[in-house]
Amino acid sequence: MFCAASLFGQQTSQPPPAPGQTAKPPTQLPATMSATPLTVRDKFDYRVVQTLGLRGSGGALISAAIGQARNSPYEWSQGAEGFAKRYVSGFAGNLSRQTFAFVLESAFHEDPRYFPSEEKGAKARTWNALKQVFICKTDRESTEFAWARVMSNFAAGQFVNLWQPSSTGSVADGFTRSFIGFGGDAAYNLMQEFIPFTRPRSLRHGHLEKQP
Repeated sequence: MFCAASLFGQQTSQPPPAPGQTAKPPTQLPATMSATPLTVRDKFDYRVVQTLGLRGSGGALISAAIGQARNSPYEWSQGAEGFAKRYVSGFAGNLSRQTFAFVLESAFHEDPRYFPSEEKGAKARTWNALKQVFICKTDRESTEFAWARVMSNFAAGQFVNLWQPSSTGSVADGFTRSFIGFGGDAAYNLMQEFIPFTRPRSLRHGHLEKQP
């Protein structure tokens, strides 16, 4: 949770507001695109169904390639069999994370999507991408700490230990996978921020969100 603390620390270290102005809460996002809230079925499609396609298989291939190059876990050795095990492990890990996220986001009424910034500067847009790793919009179009996003990441990191060999199956390994997952979330946010065609269709032509 160090990354989250760092983000909120930077946000709250800003100079005090001028007289007559109200300080913005740390969970408030800058001006972003907005879109119609998702239904539970929409969230299932976004989180689970799409994971069964290119998005899930592509991430699993990258994960398997890295594991193969590092020979990690070494118990799975090299060759086609080792690569297949790493691919299935990566795919199953991602699917479990997305499933946990879907259940929690539905229960907490959180929106799973990344909302691109309406700012012009690269610094502001990058900050928006990093902030949304830990902050989300809700179905009521407010913003809050992304409980479902964070909890599902830590849950999936430990869940993967069920099929990991001893060299990569400890609680510490689970936390390592979780923090790698946060890095993946940040990279995916940055991609959507700066490469518009990677965004969900509902956010390719968004409009300014009304800020309080």
